[in-house]
Amino acid sequence: MKLKESLSAKIAAIIFSYVMIIVLAFSLTATVVMGYYKFYFSSEDTVKKEILTDMAKSEAYYIHSLLGKETDLDNYYKDKNVFYRITYLDSGNVVTNYNNEPYIATESSEYYKYEENYYEDDNGIKRWTQTEIHIGTIEVFVAENMDKNDIFSVTSKIIEIGYSLRYAMVFIVLISLALEVFLLCYLFCASGHDQGGVIRRNYLDMIPFDIITATVIIIAYVSLLALDGLVYDLTTAIIYITLIGSIDYFVALGYTMSFATRVKTRTLLKNTVIYYVLSFISKKLKKVLNWFKYIFSNISLIYKTLIIIAGAVIVEIIALIFIINTVYYIRSEILFFAIIWVNFVLILGALYLAVIMQKIKTGGERISQGDLQYKISTEYMVGDFKSFANSLNNINDGLQTAVNEKMKSERFKTELITNVSHDIKTPLTSIINYVDLIKKQQPENEDVRQYIEVLDRQSARLKKLVEDLVEASKASSGTLPVNLSPCDVGVLLTQTLGEFEDKLNKRQLSTVINIPKESVKILADGRHLWRIFDNLMSNVCKYALKGTRVYIDVKRKSNKAVITFRNISEFELNVTADELMERFVRGDESRNTEGSGLGISIAKSLAELQGGCLELCVDGDLFKATVVFDIV
Repeated sequence: MKLKESLSAKIAAIIFSYVMIIVLAFSLTATVVMGYYKFYFSSEDTVKKEILTDMAKSEAYYIHSLLGKETDLDNYYKDKNVFYRITYLDSGNVVTNYNNEPYIATESSEYYKYEENYYEDDNGIKRWTQTEIHIGTIEVFVAENMDKNDIFSVTSKIIEIGYSLRYAMVFIVLISLALEVFLLCYLFCASGHDQGGVIRRNYLDMIPFDIITATVIIIAYVSLLALDGLVYDLTTAIIYITLIGSIDYFVALGYTMSFATRVKTRTLLKNTVIYYVLSFISKKLKKVLNWFKYIFSNISLIYKTLIIIAGAVIVEIIALIFIINTVYYIRSEILFFAIIWVNFVLILGALYLAVIMQKIKTGGERISQGDLQYKISTEYMVGDFKSFANSLNNINDGLQTAVNEKMKSERFKTELITNVSHDIKTPLTSIINYVDLIKKQQPENEDVRQYIEVLDRQSARLKKLVEDLVEASKASSGTLPVNLSPCDVGVLLTQTLGEFEDKLNKRQLSTVINIPKESVKILADGRHLWRIFDNLMSNVCKYALKGTRVYIDVKRKSNKAVITFRNISEFELNVTADELMERFVRGDESRNTEGSGLGISIAKSLAELQGGCLELCVDGDLFKATVVFDIV
């Protein structure tokens, strides 16, 4: 199993990446702190003195905050490795627990007190001022001999351990960073991969991406609020930071892995609330625009012109009102009547052009619909419009001539095929009869018998080709008689399959037929409808891949009977469905199989003669033929 598809590998990578991020966070923090306090450039005593001096300074500020709160400083500092000395400036008194013990670091801070004075200014408004009074000095000493267990002794031990591991810590940072990057790259590459190499979204990936993004931002903001102003002791602070950081890490990991999955499945932008809203608005707006377009396209050209003119007049009136109200040196009466007169002339001209264009448009539509006798009236037309209308009338005449020539050519071609086929059929019948007589003689020469079999087979094939050619010619020209009557599609299909049972078994083709229980009756000529089914089934037996299934379905769709034949082609279909509809075109380009290439063309012509239609669809090696008739 590939690692990208292994669930256990992903879970292990997530757990290991979490461990690595914890190691990286603590080692990087330690490295930054050691760099700040010059662990790599100073001696251990110098580093320890600098850090403990900073702690002594903080302790002096803390003592400053305790003064005046009735705090027993002696009792508070009896279990700490810290001594203090407070010297009051006004009285010279000294409060201390320091007895000249050796110390490793010291720091002093000035002790101030603030007094507020209220007074009234010259306007009788109460104001106040703040006066800073220097009370004394606070000194803090960190004992050199740390025999008590407090934050100073713990810090001293940490400094000693950190100093001995200062270079190893850099190595741990690099190793943990490399492992974390490797694990994250694996997780991002493996995200979304399921067994079998399929990329599939999970429940988290189904949630709109903008909602997840907003949730992640809220979680990050809450985490910052939780960490802001953290005033607990060091141990509690580390626990809180680790807990909040772990939650944020798993949230960020899930978010980025979901991001990677969405990119792979191309659903990053589509699966968002914003996309859904914009798509909904776009669809509704498109419907409204299509509605206006439909209304506008289905009204007369004259009414379209009137609508455009009305819009132009409204815009012009608004502009006129604006000019009258802003430009005072123009006489409004003169301007108003001038614009009205100009608009009147423009409207008459536009209506005249609209009437001409409407006539030309109507003529073009009539001609395009096949009314070749229609003539556009050029009365009252001038210039290019009259010339264009005359050109359309001339095109009409040219089309009529072309259609007549085409019909004459088709009739001549049909007659030629019929006559030639008849001329071929007469000697061919003689050949077939004489071959049959020779076969009855049962010649003793084995070679002669083989020649007779070839003549018999090829003459029968030629006879079938001539018959198909005559039928195709008659079907395409519409000269075949058609007697329409209600026909049961299911019964006719069942009979057709019965006749082709031996051929289907010979090709190892199994049929899967789906016919509704209710009778499906259509208005058709039974002989021609059977020929359509016969040609399609012959096509299946000749060209379907050996040992496959053939699907035949009969369905009702909107008062239509839809009969579908589907099979897998044995030969590669390098032709389109339209090309297969043409005469003498076969799916077997090498022409190794028997067939004239007329079967589909005949079936299509017969379907159209009976008011139905035949459609082909080629999708790779899938061949699909659909016959559609109206239900009675």
